[in-house]
Amino acid sequence: MTTELPAAAPVEATPPPATRLGDSPLRLLGLVTAVVAVLAALAAVVAHAMIESRVDVEPLYLANIVVGAGWPLAGAAVVWAQPRNPCGWLLVSTGSLALYELMSQYSLWSERVADRPLPGAAATDWVSMFGFGAYFYVLPLLPLLFPDGRATGWWRWLARTVVVVATCAVMARMVVPERSDTDAGIVNPIGVPGLEFLNWVVLAGSYFCIVVATPAAVVHLVARTRRSVGVERAQLQWLMLGGIWLVVGIIVSQLARGLPSADLIFALGLVGPPLGVVVAMIRHRLFDVEFALSRTLVLVVVLGVVGTVWAAAVLPAGPDLTGTRPGILLVAASGVAAVVSWDILLRHVDRWWFPHRRASAALTRRIMTAARTAAEPHAAMRLLLESLRHELKLPYVAFVGPVGAQVGHRSEQVEMLDVSALGRAIGVLEVGHRRGTSGFSAQERDVLEQLAAHLGVLAHTSSLIADVAESRSRIVIAREEERRRLRNDLHDGVGPSLAGIALELDALAGRLEQREEHDLVTVTRRVRDRARAAVGEVRAVAHGLRPPILDQVGLAGALEQLVGSLGTIEGSADVVDIGPLPAGVEVAAYAIAAEAVANVVRHSAASRVRVELHRTGEAIVVGIVDNGRGMPGRPPAGVGLASMQARAAEVGGRVDHVDTDGGGTTVRVVLPWDGPFRSTEQVRP
Repeated sequence: MTTELPAAAPVEATPPPATRLGDSPLRLLGLVTAVVAVLAALAAVVAHAMIESRVDVEPLYLANIVVGAGWPLAGAAVVWAQPRNPCGWLLVSTGSLALYELMSQYSLWSERVADRPLPGAAATDWVSMFGFGAYFYVLPLLPLLFPDGRATGWWRWLARTVVVVATCAVMARMVVPERSDTDAGIVNPIGVPGLEFLNWVVLAGSYFCIVVATPAAVVHLVARTRRSVGVERAQLQWLMLGGIWLVVGIIVSQLARGLPSADLIFALGLVGPPLGVVVAMIRHRLFDVEFALSRTLVLVVVLGVVGTVWAAAVLPAGPDLTGTRPGILLVAASGVAAVVSWDILLRHVDRWWFPHRRASAALTRRIMTAARTAAEPHAAMRLLLESLRHELKLPYVAFVGPVGAQVGHRSEQVEMLDVSALGRAIGVLEVGHRRGTSGFSAQERDVLEQLAAHLGVLAHTSSLIADVAESRSRIVIAREEERRRLRNDLHDGVGPSLAGIALELDALAGRLEQREEHDLVTVTRRVRDRARAAVGEVRAVAHGLRPPILDQVGLAGALEQLVGSLGTIEGSADVVDIGPLPAGVEVAAYAIAAEAVANVVRHSAASRVRVELHRTGEAIVVGIVDNGRGMPGRPPAGVGLASMQARAAEVGGRVDHVDTDGGGTTVRVVLPWDGPFRSTEQVRP
């Protein structure tokens, strides 16, 4: 089901026309491109090692290898999941850096190792001039377009500007008469003399894309993350976490500057962003990203402060401070400051990163208070929805599921939020938009998410209670059916048989008396009397199993006879013969009606009572209406309301009593026609 609140899945581009490339070829293209990039990166590493063994050259720039091989693999994973999401293709496009490194190593071999220029060296020389241009596109565009591949508002103009400026810078680099970054001996084979001024275009373009647009895009990403909710927030936080990993890598590599591992640390930091993108797009619920992100932010701040102190106090002193008492004290003081400031920084980060939490938590508590008075989970669900509608001024709120509830009238624009419990989908929370609005604020969305979790628990509990009630009702119905069968067997089988035996024994006693067999006559008549007593006991047991009147005249006739002779009270019946009923339902209806009529006679001081019976949908309704003094606020003992409610609940029904207009009381019994109801909503006539 597609939902709007929160976004149930990353929004992909509009499905293309049938004439465009399908999803399967796109997945294959992304996978092949990533494999080619990895092979090119490996070939570049091997080639550089061979060159380095022969001549003295600059070390291989590991960042290009990591970005050129690792980022396309991440992009291929995203493309496989969402073939038309531009973010995946942005990552795949970084494979050009691997090809750039491979071609640069080819040119380097041709320039420094080979005796004469290799075939195609001019082309690779030219590519080595501008092959790094992928950075100009990917670094600013990825945070701008993530996660659905579309920038919003004026940020789309920044994205378009980045594309134009980056393209101008790359094209300028293609024709400028300049030397390659790979080696000073490699020059642009198509460089045009006199276009040296284009170096300023390249410089300005790279400055704009890397120094201006990328930080602006990161700031926009942070702002979007703070105000977003739901799935989108989780996805953005994963990218933020990957970006922070990169920042940590940069900080640590700078602190380790001069050490052989500095470049490796920076290269490992570059793994963060693509890994964050992959998890965000494919498995954004993998871990509690909010917890990890808030702690990581604090860690970055602590590392930044400690790193600044270290750079300002330790590094200038160099080896002179190492192992000395001031150096040890400085390290210890830095560690203590980091530990002491952790909780303070964590509190401030949480307050800054989750600004809506405090307000939304208070609103959620206020809404949840309304459900405390409920006696059952389903009633709590309804009260919760009513309170939610009142607090947020909503036209319509409903929970759609096995046990549902609705408040208000459904509006034209409705957002839906999936509700689950114990990892299992339970239903959907439907929320109508207020008139003149198109959505909800971040605080309101956070409240809706929290209440959806509570509704999931209530709905699951209510469903379990309904299952238990259904099982109990079926047991009761099966019990009454068996009692009816036993009564019929006793009344129509065992009873007549015993009566026949008693008659035969009586006849035998008469014959024995004619023969003057007095001893045998005495024994025979004693056995006959026992048989007659057994007949009475069988009849009593049969009548105790089930009211005999139900089998004699049915429920409708039994209710008519119930009010036919009440002495001073005028009784009437408005009943309809509704045909055969399950034994449990029939007995429950008659027993409750008999108890209600007895209450009228004993407690109501009424002069008239009327019994009603009719069928409504999947239920039968029995009504007992009198013109007495009505039901007191606290019914006296002996009225039997609890027993009537319990008997109705046994078969999945309900008993209501209300004061009748003009005086008196109406007891309304609603019982299921065939099987118990699934929710209390169904038993409301």
